Order: sequence, then structure tokens, then C-alpha cells
Amino acid sequence: MKIKKAIRCTNKFFNWLFKGKSLSSHLAFLIVAYFGMKLFLFPALLSVTGLTDVVAVLSGSMHHQPGSFENTFTGWLVFNGYNETEFSVWPFVHGLDVGDAVTVVGGEIAVGDVIIYYYDNMMIIHRVVNITDVDGVKYYTTKGDANPSSLPFETMVHESMVVGKAGLRVPWLGWPRTLMYYLINV
Repeated sequence: MKIKKAIRCTNKFFNWLFKGKSLSSHLAFLIVAYFGMKLFLFPALLSVTGLTDVVAVLSGSMHHQPGSFENTFTGWLVFNGYNETEFSVWPFVHGLDVGDAVTVVGGEIAVGDVIIYYYDNMMIIHRVVNITDVDGVKYYTTKGDANPSSLPFETMVHESMVVGKAGLRVPWLGWPRTLMYYLINV
């Protein structure tokens, strides 16, 4: 008798959750869907594809805006000894926009790669402009393409801080995460 009652209650709950027309059933569905994706679907996707993570671009530091682009990206690189032939083949040569989703992959990191690393609990997505090897430990100097220069914390990024490098850009897919970030941090 208790089992039948539990089955009826479970049926009633799932009908309310998936077929309900009320605001509360819609909100409950969104919460259940979010946690289902976060706890089950997303980890399964990562394990099947071999990706490390998927992140959202939260700032405009990698955005190439016409006019300022020549001064901040091309101009800085030429001024610092890079030639246009060299950096024209770098990944994401046209930058990244706020709200883009970026897959994170492993592998050897080279100058020109866009890497994802954590600094002071902030996720940074910037381009590697120099690699220094100190006693077998790699340190990266990074710079946002739209920034006039490297920020002070970007000059010696320890290899242990690096999550991986950017693999694939999907425009606009990161906007839900970006909006949540701005809603929480404003």
C-alpha cells in the first residue's frame, strides 16, 4: 500500500513538473533542468569529448573593435617585435566577444595561444605573448587583445594556474553564464 502511494505521489510530482502550467512548475522545471545539466549532462559531455571545460567570455579584453584594434593588438605586437605574418595565423586572430562560449582543451601551449587561467578567483582568458622557463617551470606572460599592455598579474602566470587553452568558440552560447556573473557581481 505504501509503495502504491509513493508511486502516485511521484507520478503527480512529475506531471506537475513536466506538464504543469503554473509559474511554480515552470520555475521548478528550470531548476531541475539546470542541476540535471550541471551534475549529469555536462560531465558526461566532457568525458565523451575529452574537453577539460567550457567557459564563457565575461569581459571585452579580447574583443577586436575596429579603430582601436590596430593600436591594441597589431600595434602592440609590431612594437614588441612580432611580425604580421607570424601572428596572422594565431588562433582567434579576430578575438573573442563577451558572451562567447569557449571550449577548453589540453596540450602544449605556444606563444599566440589563448589560454584560460585563474588569478585571485577570477577566470582570465587572454593570449600568451611570451613563455619563460625557470628551472623547468613554465611562466606565461599574457595580454588581452584589446588591452594596451599586459596587466601586472599577467607577467608571470605559473603553469599550475592554467586550466588549458581555448579550443573552439561558439558565439552567444555563453550569455546565460555571462548574465548570471553580472547579476551576482553588480
